[in-house]
Amino acid sequence: MAVNGAIGQEAFFLGVSILVGAALCGLYDVLRIFRRIAAHGNFWIGLEDFLYWVTCTGVVFLMIYRENDGMARGFAFGGILLGLLLYHLLLSRFFISINVLILRKTLGAVGKALCVLFGPFLWIAKKVGGFLGKQLKKLQKAVKMGIHKL
Repeated sequence: MAVNGAIGQEAFFLGVSILVGAALCGLYDVLRIFRRIAAHGNFWIGLEDFLYWVTCTGVVFLMIYRENDGMARGFAFGGILLGLLLYHLLLSRFFISINVLILRKTLGAVGKALCVLFGPFLWIAKKVGGFLGKQLKKLQKAVKMGIHKL
């Protein structure tokens, strides 16, 4: 009986490893979705990747610490890789494309609603800003002429 319990515990640990691998790949897909929705430069992409890998390190460490008393086992890392691979091959493309589509449609609708709500205020602000800009240029010209007369 003790052997069966040990095998069951190892199988459970392998299952947790596979799930952790899939979750880590899913987390990276969230970053990929964010990058498709909001374009940003190489510095921010590098910072995001760094934070992702720090998070991955912490998650894997906690998994090994909690599930296997801190003993790193090869099949645990194999399970993580298997989870990453399965998620990437089976779900990643669909998860990203569906979420990007939903977010773009939602953000597009929100943007249009905001334009309808705040459009008149922006139009007024643009007109007032243009008028004030012209007045400021006139004042600047008058000050320059006054300085040159001195």
